[in-house]
Amino acid sequence: MRAHLVKPLSLAGGVAILLWLTSPAQPQGSGSSRVDPPRATRPPTPEEFQESFWKYLNRKDAPYTKWATIPADGEMRPGETPHGKFTKTYANKVAAEDLKTLPHGAILVMENYAEDHKKLEDITIMYRVKGTDPGHYDWYWLKYLPNGTVARTPEKEGKKPIAGKVASCIECHSKAGGKELTFSNDPKENVEEK
Repeated sequence: MRAHLVKPLSLAGGVAILLWLTSPAQPQGSGSSRVDPPRATRPPTPEEFQESFWKYLNRKDAPYTKWATIPADGEMRPGETPHGKFTKTYANKVAAEDLKTLPHGAILVMENYAEDHKKLEDITIMYRVKGTDPGHYDWYWLKYLPNGTVARTPEKEGKKPIAGKVASCIECHSKAGGKELTFSNDPKENVEEK
């Protein structure tokens, strides 16, 4: 009777050892040749993207405020609703190098100020990302409050984040004299590195 138990236990033990040895959780190789098992990756959630994008814009070594300005003199200019009474616009290198066509990767950041020219009310952004919204030139729209949180629509409109395919932004920008929903590539605009 004991012999009948030994054979199945030996077989089960051998399978367990084999599984343990081939498990991806076990170190493979030795020293620097060890490789972690591949991890499943996923795209960021909209909230994760919005938070990381704010951090990117305000990184210590190269914040957006060191980018080129539109117009080139960097002065504030009168704004229109829904932007501030006065605005100041920055363009990343991709945008500044080709303001006429604003290729994918272009980022435009508009600071929206109150009547006093000092109080920053919010920051609106256009980020051109291939495949984001091909029907509207692939622009991703964002509106941040000065503290970096994403602005939301009024209560009566559901307090939705103002990010992504924002209908009111698209509607207004469809009136632009320049191409591709942007006013910044109207012929009168110019850009210059600071």
